[in-house]
Amino acid sequence: MFKRKLLYPLLALIGAAFLLAAGSAAASTGSIVYVKDHNVWLANSDGSGQYQVTRNGTADSPWRTPSQADDGTIAASHHDQIVRMKQNGTVLNAINPPPLKNSVSHMVDGVPVEVAISPNGKLISWAFVTYECPVGASCGARTVTGYTAADRLTDPSVHGSTYFTDPSWIGNSRTLQSGGYGSQVNIHDLGEGEPVHWFDDSDYAENDTDLSDAELSPDGTRLAAVRGYGSSTHIIWYSVTGNAMSGPPPAVPSPDCLTGELEGLSGPSWSPDSKALVWEEPDGLWLKPNVGVCDTPQPSLLIPGGSEPDWGPAGVNPGPRTDGPIMVRQLSLKLKPALKTGVSFQVKALKAGKVRFQAIQGKKVVATGQATARKAGWVKVTARFTRAARLKLGKVKSASLTGRFFADGRSGDLAFRLK
Repeated sequence: MFKRKLLYPLLALIGAAFLLAAGSAAASTGSIVYVKDHNVWLANSDGSGQYQVTRNGTADSPWRTPSQADDGTIAASHHDQIVRMKQNGTVLNAINPPPLKNSVSHMVDGVPVEVAISPNGKLISWAFVTYECPVGASCGARTVTGYTAADRLTDPSVHGSTYFTDPSWIGNSRTLQSGGYGSQVNIHDLGEGEPVHWFDDSDYAENDTDLSDAELSPDGTRLAAVRGYGSSTHIIWYSVTGNAMSGPPPAVPSPDCLTGELEGLSGPSWSPDSKALVWEEPDGLWLKPNVGVCDTPQPSLLIPGGSEPDWGPAGVNPGPRTDGPIMVRQLSLKLKPALKTGVSFQVKALKAGKVRFQAIQGKKVVATGQATARKAGWVKVTARFTRAARLKLGKVKSASLTGRFFADGRSGDLAFRLK
């Protein structure tokens, strides 16, 4: 039972486990970016105008955790990269974030599991997670979060890294992060050292549990989070008294509303006007308009099959796009010459612009290169190997690699073998 009386009576009033039949309700403006069928999609805030942003996501290679800046620029995780793109899927740049040191001094790398672009579009935060049983420490999941400039990779030490996860932006120089028991909701000011603890579920609940994936509303007056685990998961939101946008953490916020329990609730995201909330359930994205009143209107299914939502102020306005796969031609695939001068392909560009090529072994980028297409047509692009890759591949007779190509806002992969 909660100490605050207003929460407990609301358990049976909202949430999927207790939903009443409800008609559609007017939503706020802006757009929602989300994942559906392993790809990034956009939709208006009322669920209309659904637009598929990416087209190369698969069950084995899904797009993850999309986020959007105020101008509609999207950042999302794909393979082991953070990809920044326009609403129509045009790739602006891709970043392979570097390993980060976790709480037991081990380096963590791999797929970015949480990506969030700042409101002004200039910075991106990301998180890694790993499960390990280190000597002298307990087994468990360990997380790390870092920051980089959005348009290029910058050293994580510039803004600092943390041992927490679920970064969400408060303005352009502060994030909320989650850290588990005893450090559930924290504030991190970029470049200012360790995160500062704000509050835990135990600060207001008698039978307390864990809080994660917290997000402050744009106007700073409310906060939403995921509460609990498994079949006991809720979405909860609070009223914030004081200023969480800058300075030290304000007082513990007052719980307002709590959904019914349901496994699979996650990803709460606020509307631009801070009056509505969208979140993920197993069957799609659900919308709660008018969060100031718990029981009316009831939440309703907004986008069936959607997941990982992020709500932003930009409208859905992707503009024209260039569809179709990238066409490439293999050139010489001899291993020893490639180690000296690089591995080359021809890529068919549909217009003038940059063409980029990465060679990947496993999850590691081992060679990179780019060329400039002066006009539409075939252009040769050569990726040169890193010193470490040359030393490693110089000891083998053949190597299986994946070529990743970027041109005209399109991207595509091709498996090849050097021998």
